[in-house]
Amino acid sequence: MTPSKQTRTLNEQQDVRLKQFKIAAATYALAFPLLFLAHFAALISWPYALASCALVLIINAVFFGLFTSGANLKFEDASLTHAQTSAGIFFVMFVAYGFDHDRSLVLIWCFVVLLFGVFRFKTREFVVTTLVILAGYAAVINLLMTFKPQTVNVYLEWFQWATLAMVLPAFAAIGGRISALRAKLAENNAELVTALSTIQVLANHDTLTGLPNRAMFNDNLQQAIARATRSSTQLALFFIDLDHFKQVNDTLGHPFGDSVLREASRRFSSLTRDGDTLARFGGDEFVLLVENLRDTSDVHAIAHKLQSVLEQRATIDSHEVNLSASIGVCMYPAHGDNAQTMLANADIAMYQAKSAGRKQYCVFSSGMSDQAAEKYQMETALRRALEEDRFRIHYQPKIDIASGRVTGVEALIRWEHPELGLVYPDRFIRLAEDTGLIIAIGRWTLKEVCERARAWDEMGLPPMIMSVNLSASQLMHADFVKDCAAALKAAGRKPELFEFEITESMVMQNPEHATKLMEELRAIGVRLAIDDFGTGYSSLAYLKQFPVHTLKVDQSFVRDLPHNRDDVAITRAVIAMAHSLKMNVIAEGVEREEQLALLTAEGCDEFQGFYCARALPENELIPFLKGRNSGHRGNVTSISAKHGG
Repeated sequence: MTPSKQTRTLNEQQDVRLKQFKIAAATYALAFPLLFLAHFAALISWPYALASCALVLIINAVFFGLFTSGANLKFEDASLTHAQTSAGIFFVMFVAYGFDHDRSLVLIWCFVVLLFGVFRFKTREFVVTTLVILAGYAAVINLLMTFKPQTVNVYLEWFQWATLAMVLPAFAAIGGRISALRAKLAENNAELVTALSTIQVLANHDTLTGLPNRAMFNDNLQQAIARATRSSTQLALFFIDLDHFKQVNDTLGHPFGDSVLREASRRFSSLTRDGDTLARFGGDEFVLLVENLRDTSDVHAIAHKLQSVLEQRATIDSHEVNLSASIGVCMYPAHGDNAQTMLANADIAMYQAKSAGRKQYCVFSSGMSDQAAEKYQMETALRRALEEDRFRIHYQPKIDIASGRVTGVEALIRWEHPELGLVYPDRFIRLAEDTGLIIAIGRWTLKEVCERARAWDEMGLPPMIMSVNLSASQLMHADFVKDCAAALKAAGRKPELFEFEITESMVMQNPEHATKLMEELRAIGVRLAIDDFGTGYSSLAYLKQFPVHTLKVDQSFVRDLPHNRDDVAITRAVIAMAHSLKMNVIAEGVEREEQLALLTAEGCDEFQGFYCARALPENELIPFLKGRNSGHRGNVTSISAKHGG
């Protein structure tokens, strides 16, 4: 608790104590008219009546001074309940001594004194107070017998004492019970307040990070828009999505993913100012609301800070993690006049940043809405394509450079769209990755390739090694190896007749984990290849650890052969390195004879590209294979099922 909050709480408690004292003082004030009536009824002499009134004033003045000066805080019982009760008993006994007869009328006031302890005294304290009252009255009787014997009827006085001795304990027990019930009620009330407070927090805050949740943020955003409207100011909304977070969950587990989210939350929070609102929407999505934006250019500085705060390498649960985020920015009133529109537009801008390659930010523009609508339509159609079996596979031959024979074919997925016609993978694979549909598409591809391979075996074609090119999401999916083994078993073929291609950039995202998964795939007997080699900046130290059979030289290095000296040097180095590691080398994208001539001179093993053949549908592929490999039925043929074109 902060010092200011402690002071505020202490002042509130003092106010309650002073209020309770004033109630007691008001009770004392009733004694004034009663004493005057008692004097006129000849129950007490005038000097004793005045002395009793003076005693009331003295008692209350002393307690008022203690409460207003704060001196009461020096006592263990800051409410001075015991002290006030003792003072009340002394006052009652003083008045009883002053009465000349009918002292039972004064003794009734003892019950009023006991009321001071109701809600605060325990039963034991009530009993002690009762004993003090009885002892006090016994002392008064003895004093009366000594100094005012003419006013004393001893038997009557002791009868009254005995009556008190029997009645007061019962009253004390009832008072104690009331206090206990009050304490229990206070405890239940405190628990209820705590529970309501917890429910309030849970309803408005994210339990993992402690940040405001979607519901609370929406409310804050609506209020911020109202304030900005009244003051004619601007505000900015930043929609933040962590890059590749799904892979973190799939590879290292959800508990580790939770730790990553807490770390990201901590870093984002370190940038927020008083008045800013940072919230977690769920999953790996965060939103930041910045009010009173001075200039629209400030959004660029803020977006840069949000990205840079993630750049420092994080060590979480003994794992080193590189964090980055894609950020969409939307401003009020330029990009929306209500909370729903602003959130939707910021989300659209965020997806635009992801499409641009991630680890970027994008400010919303009106044209993005059309793109978002198109993307939604494509996503809907993509889901329908799975249900309606609209995917097709075309096969591009692979050629052995030394013999000219077909050593395999690469299977390229196509989408037969009812309106757009044949859609190539560069238009839908990224969308499939973002929506998670890539897992289902990958399963369909594997199943389709396995079925076609078995059908070709039944046609009498030579055995073909099926090499399936995997996406990052497929490879990192928790059930992939199990699904792969099941599909191969269902195909009824030996595992070594299949090969999986993995892009270099995919492997380098998490080399240790990728190596582990590749070893698991090798353990079930399949072959492995590194696709698009040369574009992922992989370390040679990692490359020699990868359990792969084949390197595929990316077509970007083949395109300008033999005229670009850098590409020639790179291609030569890759071929030499692969051969030194006992790997086969395939060059992609060969379209001209001069390219093939250089590759032949450098010792490349295989090639594929339009120089030999384009990707063919199955009904054109089979005659091509039979004609090209006529007389070579014993050759092993490789078919690569790939999502890329």
